[in-house]
Amino acid sequence: MTRREKIDLIQSKPQLSVATLSADMGNQNSALQALQENGVQLLHFDVMDGTIWPNITVGPAFVAGLETGLLKDVHLLIDRPEKHIESFSNAGADLISFSVEYTNDIGETLGLISQHPEIVRGVSLNPETSIEVIQPYLDDIDFVLLLAVGPKTGKQSFLDDLPPKIARLIALKPDLLICIDGAVKKETIHQISAMNPNFVVSGSAIFNGEDPTENLNFFNGALRA
Repeated sequence: MTRREKIDLIQSKPQLSVATLSADMGNQNSALQALQENGVQLLHFDVMDGTIWPNITVGPAFVAGLETGLLKDVHLLIDRPEKHIESFSNAGADLISFSVEYTNDIGETLGLISQHPEIVRGVSLNPETSIEVIQPYLDDIDFVLLLAVGPKTGKQSFLDDLPPKIARLIALKPDLLICIDGAVKKETIHQISAMNPNFVVSGSAIFNGEDPTENLNFFNGALRA
């Protein structure tokens, strides 16, 4: 699938991008099956190295090792993401986004992703980061992932700050894809849906010990209401 085809798929209707790291790590196939059976098309990977965010999660070998027809949505929440673009590209990433706050050069990092014409190019912004930081690079950005929580804000949510950011981004580039990540749960999904994002990241709210199919139906229904 080409970059354009992947973008068109995401634009076709509001999507969930689901992280399965909250599911049983010894039985990822079961989690993937639940996603596929319930209309999910994006599989999200939060890549953390313990430097910016306190957690250490997964690397390119894990991304490559999950055999699935879902699009692999890789979010690099790491220091100096430019050093790892190639390894995640080789691991089969379909989308790559990186934290602009922790790269030496935003344009150079986007250029590294652009060398792979099949990969959808994204950047992520912490709650306190201004839209103007990425404005010079919008021609090379396919989607912006807006974090409603940040590494310095703990569990504090900044969902109320997102609508003006989204409006500003769409005014600058009308065909830009918008993703929201963080503070996504049953109590907030209707508020998030009203912001009209193209896709929304969730994980622990889906695999929370309850029925993942029921949770997926709830979130998909809220997004597409």
